[in-house]
Amino acid sequence: MGTITISIDGELAEKLRRVAERFYGSRRGMSKIVENALRSYLAVLEEERNIKYIALKEGSILAEAPTLSELADKLKALGVEPRGLRILRSSGVKSPVRGGYRLKSV
Repeated sequence: MGTITISIDGELAEKLRRVAERFYGSRRGMSKIVENALRSYLAVLEEERNIKYIALKEGSILAEAPTLSELADKLKALGVEPRGLRILRSSGVKSPVRGGYRLKSV
């Protein structure tokens, strides 16, 4: 196990303490909460790193980039108007997560 010392906003630190006490009964749960949050965030970053955006015109690839803004910059440098192009993402967009109760009408 490693130890890392970080500085966070006082308001965020207090919120973290309250949540740790509520879920784990003590402030010792803060490490678990932070570790789980970091695992989730790093997984999202890793997934986003593998995504590519591709600009197509009439079936041929004009440009590729890891982000939409970089793709726009490349198209601008090429002097290509993005209207009328087909922009593809290498992996599909995740559907939104919906929470809450599903109630049937009577």
